[in-house]
Amino acid sequence: MKRKNKLTRFKNKLTDHYRFLVEDSDTREYVFSFKLNILNSLLLLAFFTLFIISVTAVVLKYTPIKSYFISEETVSEVRYKKQLLELNERLTNIEDSLQSNDLYIQAVQAVVSGRIKAEKVDSLMAKEEKIALNSDQLKPTEEDSIFRIQIAKEEIEAINKAKKQTNEPLYFVPVKGFVNSKYDVTENHLATDIAAKMGESIKTIADGDVLLSEWIPKTGYTIIIRHPNDAISIYKHCSKVFVKTGEAVKKGQVIAEVGNSGELTNGPHLHFELWIHGKAVDPEEYINF
Repeated sequence: MKRKNKLTRFKNKLTDHYRFLVEDSDTREYVFSFKLNILNSLLLLAFFTLFIISVTAVVLKYTPIKSYFISEETVSEVRYKKQLLELNERLTNIEDSLQSNDLYIQAVQAVVSGRIKAEKVDSLMAKEEKIALNSDQLKPTEEDSIFRIQIAKEEIEAINKAKKQTNEPLYFVPVKGFVNSKYDVTENHLATDIAAKMGESIKTIADGDVLLSEWIPKTGYTIIIRHPNDAISIYKHCSKVFVKTGEAVKKGQVIAEVGNSGELTNGPHLHFELWIHGKAVDPEEYINF
């Protein structure tokens, strides 16, 4: 009962009205008066406090006054931290790309330097398991024969159509000279040898990036360039090179001179290889030497 009385008295105090009077000290007349209780006073004070905080926050954020409260060093530090995080993310992506490129370059260098034989990398496809088949299983059926003839016709038509659409070579001629050794898979010669004058300019066949430009004992000064559409061109036995690994080159740019360097050579010429989609192709099908 006592608790209820205390609670009732407390509520009454919060809601009891008080009159505030303002009078003229000379005439003793009331200028104005207003009623107010404790509850209204507390609400008014809370509203006024929130208003002051909001106005202060807006002023500090959108006006130069904030420089008096927040130092430029703090603002710059926050900005630099954000930039560092962005740069760190970019560096991580670049490192991943460089690692992939390094593995790719190492594989190409292994092929060029002779550490891996050409017949093992002529195709990047995995080796298939050998399956013993008898002669009866190898005989084609009549349906197979008809299907093969149809496919062969379609391939020939596609090649002829492509030749009609363009009479221009796909790539720039790397050097002036004549072909003295053709691309021959049966002889494991996956390149075209072009005999030329000593010191004749060697040019890149297309825009690209230099994957390798260095001396290799067997092939002398050697350059490997990666081009768009997963194509790679290789230039061996050069007497001089004018580009470095990692350098970007343009189509027709002079990158080296014809020479007779390396162990596997018998006269001034350019040993030229063209790889597309990881497979060595006949350069004469893409370039008019």
